[in-house]
Amino acid sequence: MITVPPILENQLQHERMARAQAALLSGDMQVMVLTDCTWMVTSKSSHYTVSLEGDAWTCTCPDFSGRCQRFGLRCKHIEAVRLTETEKIAEPGLVSQYTYPQFSATYTEEQMTQSKPTHDPPTLDPSSEKILWRLRQPLDMNRVKRRQAPGQGTVPYLEGYDVIEAANDLFLFRWSFDLLSEPHIMRWDKVITFYDQRARKKVPVLGEDGKPTTEIAGIAYITGRITVELDGKAYSHADAGRCIFTGDTPEALDMAIAGAVTDCLKRCFRQLGEQFGNSLYDKEVAKTAGLENGVSNGHGPNGRSALPDPPAPPNPPAPQAETLQYRDGVAVDTGNAAELEAFNAFKSAHQELAPASREVLRAWVASHNGKK
Repeated sequence: MITVPPILENQLQHERMARAQAALLSGDMQVMVLTDCTWMVTSKSSHYTVSLEGDAWTCTCPDFSGRCQRFGLRCKHIEAVRLTETEKIAEPGLVSQYTYPQFSATYTEEQMTQSKPTHDPPTLDPSSEKILWRLRQPLDMNRVKRRQAPGQGTVPYLEGYDVIEAANDLFLFRWSFDLLSEPHIMRWDKVITFYDQRARKKVPVLGEDGKPTTEIAGIAYITGRITVELDGKAYSHADAGRCIFTGDTPEALDMAIAGAVTDCLKRCFRQLGEQFGNSLYDKEVAKTAGLENGVSNGHGPNGRSALPDPPAPPNPPAPQAETLQYRDGVAVDTGNAAELEAFNAFKSAHQELAPASREVLRAWVASHNGKK
C-alpha cells in the first residue's frame, strides 16, 4: 500500500464520503444487509458487495480495487454502508433509503483549513468589508480558460498568474503561500492507446511483438497553505495540488512538481469564493464556462466592473492666439513693432475699437505726432 500525505488522504476520503452521502440522500444508492458483515450496495446501473473482516473493509467496485486499496482509502460504497450503519436504519433483507443523514465531516474540514467561521462574526473595518463584498461577486467568465480533459472534451480553469493578480489586487499584496510537505510522486506503467474510428473506442498501440506498448505515467501531489490578512488578522487555508505527467525524464518531473504547486495555490484560494473560481467546480457551470460564446456577468478581473470606464471629459481647447486685424479685414503686421504699438495705442484711445484700415491708423499717428 502506498502512503499518501495526511491532508491529501483526508481530502480524497472526504470526496468519496460526500458522493456517498449525496447518492443516499437522492435515493440513487441503496444499501441491503446480507449478513452481519456483508452488504449489497446498488444503484441504477450497478451493484457491488461490501464486506468487513475485523477492521478491514473491502468492496468489489473498480475504484476500490484500482485506487482505494492501493492508497488505503474507502470507496463511496463502503462509505455508504458506514453512513447507513451509523444511523442503524438498515435491516436484514430490506433495502434502506438513507433520508436523514447525521454524519459530519468536521474532522476532515478542520484539518483542511485553520480558519473556521463563527456564528457571530466580529464587525470588520470598512476596507475589510469591501474585500468581503468583492469576494462574493460573481466570477467574470472572460477570465476563464479551457484545456483538454484527460478523457474527451475540455474543462474550465483559471490561469495561475490570474489568481495571483486577483490576490494582489484584493489583499494589496498582504498574503503568502507556503508549502507544507515535500512533493509526493506516484508512478505506474500506462498502456498507450489511440482512438479507433472503426471500433469507436480507444484501443492499445501494439508493439512489434504484438503486445500493448506502455509508458511511464505518474502524478505529483503537494500540500500548501495560503495566508491572507483581513482586519489586521491572519486567515489560513490549506489544500493539496496535483499534476499528472508522462515520461521518466527530469524535465517531466520538474514540470509536474511545478504544476502541482500551481494547482495547490489555486485550490487554496478557491476556498475564498467566487473570485478564485469556486463555481468552476459546479458541473453545470463548468459546461459553458470559458467558451467563446460565454456571457460575462459584468465583473472583470478581481471583481472590478468589466464595463469600460466612462470617457474622461475632453480637455478644454487651448486658447488661440488673438488675430489682430483692421476693420476692413487686413491683418496687422505683428512683426512690425511700430505698427503693432500704434495699433494697440489706437485701440486704447478708442475704447478697444480697431482702426478702420492701415491708412486710417497712419493718419491718426501723423495727427497725434503733429499735436505733440
